Amino acid sequence: MGRFAAALIACSLVVSACGDSDAAPDPSSDVATTSADDVATIQLERPTRADIPWDETPEHIRSNERCPDDLPVDSVVPVNEPAVSLNHVAEIPEASALAFAPDGPAFVGTRGGSIFRWVKGSQPDPVLDLTGVTSTDRDQGLLGLAVAEGYLFVNRTDRADDSVVEAYPLIDGEPAMGGMVELLRADQPSREHNGGDLVFGPDGHLYLTVGDGGGQGGPFMTGRQEAHAFGSLLRFAISFDPLPALRAAPDNPFTGSAPGSDYTWVWGLRHPYRFSFDSATGDLWISDVGQQCVEEVTMLPGGGTGGEHLGWNAFAGNEPFIDQAIETHTSPTFSYGHRDGLCAVIGGHVYRGGTLPDLDGKYVFGDFCGRALIAFDPETGTLQEIERGTVSPVGFVIAPDGSLYVVDIAQGVWRVEPA
Repeated sequence: MGRFAAALIACSLVVSACGDSDAAPDPSSDVATTSADDVATIQLERPTRADIPWDETPEHIRSNERCPDDLPVDSVVPVNEPAVSLNHVAEIPEASALAFAPDGPAFVGTRGGSIFRWVKGSQPDPVLDLTGVTSTDRDQGLLGLAVAEGYLFVNRTDRADDSVVEAYPLIDGEPAMGGMVELLRADQPSREHNGGDLVFGPDGHLYLTVGDGGGQGGPFMTGRQEAHAFGSLLRFAISFDPLPALRAAPDNPFTGSAPGSDYTWVWGLRHPYRFSFDSATGDLWISDVGQQCVEEVTMLPGGGTGGEHLGWNAFAGNEPFIDQAIETHTSPTFSYGHRDGLCAVIGGHVYRGGTLPDLDGKYVFGDFCGRALIAFDPETGTLQEIERGTVSPVGFVIAPDGSLYVVDIAQGVWRVEPA
């Protein structure tokens, strides 16, 4: 597949880079569930919105307004000379997710649903084919991977347009289709803003993101006064007895009546495509792909009790968006505007690896549209491009040895190295 073609495919992963669609989904039901019979799948109900045509909603109208010249955003300093180099370590076109086993190989997923086993220094080997049961329209696809307790966890969208989280047992280092357990199923109202990341946190719980349901301006978020599973970062306790099973973490902040509120850790998000935890502090960093004007990232200190509302859709970044009352919200740690080719934030990691001393303690992330790697310095508040033009980033992963890797949907996996 050519690089340009792969970039066109990736465009739908971060919809704000190319414009939202108001098209309604066309679900199918041709996929059979293969969950273990004795593990209950958590079901997330779809959100609702006002029953008026998409293009007549105030959210649609607001989303098509011109961005003001005086947006309250931070400036990104353009790259002069690259501060890092990128080493292409695995050629996998359409790569969308990467996860390292704690003491073994890595697994790379493609947007279409192929999963490869990759050992450093060798060629990737295909080990699991989910292409026949994975949908790839708009923001859909295989979006997240994680490894824990002898299982490969997969977050993807199926042919019924649902988001599903599955666990595949690792047998002789490879995921086995026959032992798959379906852990969660989210009834998506559209093919946009599916979120899709999943990460085991420093507390041992499984965190994953679900977007706001799609549509321009967040029509499923308007007027919401209670936390809901959609537009949220969810937090689950996980048990292995012997099969993996999820339940709401007992100290989650919400116990309301809204569907999925007891699973919700943080809400008020649009398209939280990527998030991570600082390995040194436990701080949570959440990136949120914006509407037509602003991209934002929020840091929440480690050891918190959750419950924060991050503003969407009353706010886009620090700019009021839809006129509605919310009691309180947490402003982004930084935000930047759709300028100089930037328009879709791809969350990264606080670097602690040691081989890139100039990046130590900085949050390294990307912008898909700008094909840029950017470093945010928490001490100075500055945003500095460190590389541009080599990759189309859709994810960042820290390896067990502390190395930083970039997932490039056009060409595969790259390791970030000194310039």
